[in-house]
Amino acid sequence: MLTPHGQPADKIDKIMLLATWTKTLQYESFFPEQSSTSFISAGMGKPTYPVDLNTVAYFEAYWKKVGDMAAVGMQNLDKVQEGAAVDYGMPMGDSDARTIMARAMSSWYQSDIRPENVLFTAGGAGAIRVIFDTLNARYKDTPGYRVVTPFPHYTLYADGTMHRLHPVDVMKEPGYRLKAEALEKSIQSALELAQKDNGYPKAVLICNPSNPLGTIINEEELSRIAEVLRRYPEMHIIMDEAYAEMCFEDMPSLLTVAPDLKERTIIMRSATKGLSAAGERMAILMSFDKKLSSELLAKNISNIGHAPRSSQLAYASTMDNFGLSERQRRISFYKEKVDYVSERLKAMNATMPDPEHRTAATFYVLTDLSDLFGLELPQEATRALGKGGVVTNDEELTYYLLFKDRVMIAPLSYYGLDAKKGYMRITCSGNESELKDMMDRLENRLIEARLIRQKALIEKIDARLPELERINPALYRKVFEQIEHVSQKEKSCSQLKDDNKMLADTLSEMRVAILKASPEGQAKAATAIQSFFRGYRARKGGERLQNQLDEEWIQLIDKLFVKPCSTKTEFLQYTEAEKLNFAPWLERLKELGLSQGSVRPD
Repeated sequence: MLTPHGQPADKIDKIMLLATWTKTLQYESFFPEQSSTSFISAGMGKPTYPVDLNTVAYFEAYWKKVGDMAAVGMQNLDKVQEGAAVDYGMPMGDSDARTIMARAMSSWYQSDIRPENVLFTAGGAGAIRVIFDTLNARYKDTPGYRVVTPFPHYTLYADGTMHRLHPVDVMKEPGYRLKAEALEKSIQSALELAQKDNGYPKAVLICNPSNPLGTIINEEELSRIAEVLRRYPEMHIIMDEAYAEMCFEDMPSLLTVAPDLKERTIIMRSATKGLSAAGERMAILMSFDKKLSSELLAKNISNIGHAPRSSQLAYASTMDNFGLSERQRRISFYKEKVDYVSERLKAMNATMPDPEHRTAATFYVLTDLSDLFGLELPQEATRALGKGGVVTNDEELTYYLLFKDRVMIAPLSYYGLDAKKGYMRITCSGNESELKDMMDRLENRLIEARLIRQKALIEKIDARLPELERINPALYRKVFEQIEHVSQKEKSCSQLKDDNKMLADTLSEMRVAILKASPEGQAKAATAIQSFFRGYRARKGGERLQNQLDEEWIQLIDKLFVKPCSTKTEFLQYTEAEKLNFAPWLERLKELGLSQGSVRPD
């Protein structure tokens, strides 16, 4: 990957690099020779609900107070009062800000949270950095220690050289939701690996609601997860709740479900998304172990000294006045957008493979755009990718869409998933016309790609039809009718995907039929059946099954040769391989339900 200046981008966060390229292309588009099509940025967490007016009011009040004192001080510089200049504050955060935030969080979590539990940081990213810096220092003698976390994960979790992320593969779970059993399985596998490399797991990190999945852990499952966590008391529990204000359904708290785990828990909250204040970098950490709190504070001081004093008070006061009605307005604002994009993807047949998955929080929707693989990369994209060719992974697809369709969405390989899956994350925060425009562009591109795929499939089928007609006329007629039917259909985006799957299955069926009819295919089939029966006998107690098959063989030969003769004797002495070349025996095996793919006799 390259920067817009043509320099290697290996050490730049991939999401930030993508945003930089988007901004660069937007700037270049201002020139007359460029296309008038606007860029749509839906690859980063971009809040669009208006900033909380309480936040604005508290910033104004803070600076008005400072301004008034500064104005008085300017009248007599020899007697400037304290407060006319903004002095350094307390490293954890100013006392009044921490007191207000502790009160707000106590109400939110229905748990006793005190001012000394609160640490103001510079944004959620800064808070994550403080956590990992603290763990790195604490476990400096365990390089490569593991942090167990669901995959896909927030990109910055992987930033660092001391720790390594150990996956909980939630993509295998129903609805892509974290399950207690999956968490424990992951912890156990981390412990097993640590026996070999000493990288013992030191923390469980859970993003709830999940970025990028948009899922929420319900209370019943959170209770089960708490049971798992109790079995590993040496591990820290880190809860990233940056999207807590953006839940479309109830989100339970570990502090309520499992108060006994409180001292092991670190909670991160942020104003970035839920309060629409990304640029102000407002966030907090809450920790309940005195020693760990001291270590977190030390790293926060090393990184930033302390958070801006004005933002501390503004954030705390906003949360102290953040009522249910205001929360519901934000939820309704984003849910309408999420629902629109979700419905469009469903109509386009571009949803994720698991039909149970849905966005229950955040403003993100996932999509499977793997049908766009194989498209020719635009020449302009080589500026970023450093190469041409066709789209083969989700990162190349991301830059294809950026340069070709002026749409910026995020690939899930940036969040720890396989780049070959073609899964993408769409931020649903634009206005109605922008979201429609974005989805129209994606749908048009999918239609184009699926039509190309359909044409290629039909050409491959047509090339094999003469051979199929000769060896299997019935299948030939079936395939011919399918091609005719597909050719006469209207080409909707969704129908194209279904038709292409049918054509791919048909082509596979044709290939099998043609292969079986060839001498090479028959030889392979005999070998495969022979191999199958060897394995079958091994699994089912081979001696008993072999005796049964020997009896069946004798009965078959007795029926074919009623009287003794040399030919009958010869058949009775056939090896297993020779039997599998004898058509009546193969038919008998089928009658017994012992054909390849079967697992038991009828």
